[in-house]
Amino acid sequence: MSDGQYINVMPHPRILGVLGDIEFAAWQCLAELVDNAFDVFQTSPETGGERPTVSISLPTAQDSRSTAEVVVQDNGRGMSLDEVRKAISAGWSGNGRHGALGLFGMGFNIATARLGRKTVVRTGRAGDTYWTEVTLDLPQIEASAAYQAPYRQVPKANLDEHGTVITISDLKGEQFEALRRPNALRVIREKLGDVYSYLLTERGFRLTINGKKLPPRTLCVWSEKRTVTRRGVEISAIQPIDVSLSDKKACMACGYWNPLDVDHCRECDQDRLEVRSRRIWGWLGIQRYVHRTDYGVDFLRNGRKILLKDKRIFYWTDEDGLGEPELEYPIDSKAATGRIVGEIHCDHVTPNYQKTAFEFETAEWHQVLRAIRKESPLRPEIAKRRQLPENDSPLALLYSGFRRQDPGLNYLVPGNGKEAIHEKTIQWAKLFRDAHPDYQSDEIWYEAAHSHDHPHQDESGPDSDSGTDELLPGLGPVSPGEDDAQDVPRTEDAPPADDPAPVETFAQRLQRYRDTADQFPDLAGEYLIPEMGRIELRVWAVRGQRLTNAKDQETPAFAIMLRSPQLEVFVDSDHQLYREHGADMRDMALLEAAEYMRVRQNDNSTPLSRLLLLFKERSSSPRLTPTAMADEAERLLERIRTLMAPVIAETPAVHWLQLRAHEREAAEERFALESEPGLDWNEAVNNGEFIRFTPASAVLRVISESPALFMDGKVFRRSYAALSASDARDLIVERLMNPLSDLALLAQHRPKVTPEELGRIRVSCRLIARDLADDS
Repeated sequence: MSDGQYINVMPHPRILGVLGDIEFAAWQCLAELVDNAFDVFQTSPETGGERPTVSISLPTAQDSRSTAEVVVQDNGRGMSLDEVRKAISAGWSGNGRHGALGLFGMGFNIATARLGRKTVVRTGRAGDTYWTEVTLDLPQIEASAAYQAPYRQVPKANLDEHGTVITISDLKGEQFEALRRPNALRVIREKLGDVYSYLLTERGFRLTINGKKLPPRTLCVWSEKRTVTRRGVEISAIQPIDVSLSDKKACMACGYWNPLDVDHCRECDQDRLEVRSRRIWGWLGIQRYVHRTDYGVDFLRNGRKILLKDKRIFYWTDEDGLGEPELEYPIDSKAATGRIVGEIHCDHVTPNYQKTAFEFETAEWHQVLRAIRKESPLRPEIAKRRQLPENDSPLALLYSGFRRQDPGLNYLVPGNGKEAIHEKTIQWAKLFRDAHPDYQSDEIWYEAAHSHDHPHQDESGPDSDSGTDELLPGLGPVSPGEDDAQDVPRTEDAPPADDPAPVETFAQRLQRYRDTADQFPDLAGEYLIPEMGRIELRVWAVRGQRLTNAKDQETPAFAIMLRSPQLEVFVDSDHQLYREHGADMRDMALLEAAEYMRVRQNDNSTPLSRLLLLFKERSSSPRLTPTAMADEAERLLERIRTLMAPVIAETPAVHWLQLRAHEREAAEERFALESEPGLDWNEAVNNGEFIRFTPASAVLRVISESPALFMDGKVFRRSYAALSASDARDLIVERLMNPLSDLALLAQHRPKVTPEELGRIRVSCRLIARDLADDS
């Protein structure tokens, strides 16, 4: 082959018209043009004091095809002649592949060619004396066999005018008919309102269609203050996500992410590299209503939604990729409805050219998935069966707390006392999006969930359908004040009927107690008492608040059954009965539960002390015997060893040397007796697993010699690193070591102890259990 000979590969002008054959829906074409305008707003926000606005004008039913036009106008800074040339040149992109909505330099050409055959761009900057007007007549350009678009300069009436107007005419037949369909305008409005909801809400941009402002489609979710409790963990209905990734060099030519130490892109060898930070942020949450399709997670790039209501995060895929992805949510409702939603920003992930999906086989996308749901199944039993770690991702938390759709507060699902009211909550969501003031907060949904657990005992009888609607403002004859009066049986100081002052309902009061309380997990669970029935008990130790029961009586403890058989007992942990007189809060809680059952059964013949004994025998609290307390101490020490193991693994040799000779021998002997077949002692010493077999005295020594390694939530919750004074740190360690020594003494030596000493050890066990960071 001879050198110096070339073939002209410049595309034929017909290629501009062929771009119009690429499948783009009408809303996608408009979105490409809106993207360009919003990019200008974000990079050059000067709009002469006006709100950044894009106005779209679409043909109406009265327009004929010969006169119909699509017009997209913005009040941005406008363009120079050179900028116009670049903007309409196919394949040119001044924005690069990162940091802007426009990405491929083809969006303008595809969008305009898809809609019509003739496009006029009129643009100008403030201070220019004229508008620059360029005409792209695709049939004429194709006939000329050259890329040539005529332009002219039109004098301005006002030098301050600025912005860009794109007018598309000679609309294609199928596009003209599509835009004139009865639902076309509604579909376009809903799509664009959804795609740009973040930019319209957070950046203050304005978008209109045919003169009507486009409202952003915001997600109708429960407030972050709404919670449920699972296994003693309070789970908020909103889970924030904020994961910072390492900086990399982004190639502005091809989009590839390069390490920081390269000067040319490893993918395309270009030198257009920019160091950029990478971050995955946003939130997952629970929608106030369930729906067959209207749920899932939105993924955004530079503020524009790329994936809407995406449900692929609800599938779990084996890391080997051998099996089919398994749907994990929703799987608990017969109707296959869901309500987990979210908004995740991942600006560093590359979308496809249509901006309707991401490049799913990239490391960047898989990082996003891991930040949301990690690798293990959401279903704990499946994870355990496959010997995978339990999933503690934000999605797994919501899955644990809200996977079911049973009505009531337990799952935050509105009901009417008999069943869930899903259809009605969908109607409320429409009122939310219509900006009805009563439906902006989640109070109405919450009241309906609460009323399901507290059916009204009104005169209309159990079959009355008076429950939910009568609780809602504007939907029933009963005012909110009247409703509250029923819920909180006040006999004095009742507000006047016309007094709008809000009154805390009994349910709100209980929630306030729960918000400041710790649970007693050893008392929680099912209790079946012969001839008394069954209850599911939860005990809340409330801090910093005086308790008043349903009769507004101040009390150190009271029991309330919100929904049979769930009985809750609230205990004022600051009450002088416990603080000054030494009464046991757990005993008091069980007495309240026992008394509640006696009253419910109208049975005063059963001695309360006998019922208390039955309750204590059925609770998981260890008995106050030397054997039981020694077992409890050993169980807590095992939890401590388990939590210490990953910390020890970072510097196993250091901690191995902290053990004394006889403690190493004791650890080796215990390993020989208790380890599973296949485990190697030398390997256990080298990887830190030896700590699981060390005697209690060695555990205490390792903690006392390196306390900073095990505090601040790693093994114990208590704060340590934040303390700067050495005396303060010593006090923290001393307060921990004292109860730990009680545990070690009983677990390791099992001495004879007096009931008083047993009582002290029981308190030590409770103090340590409350301080452990594993929440079990």
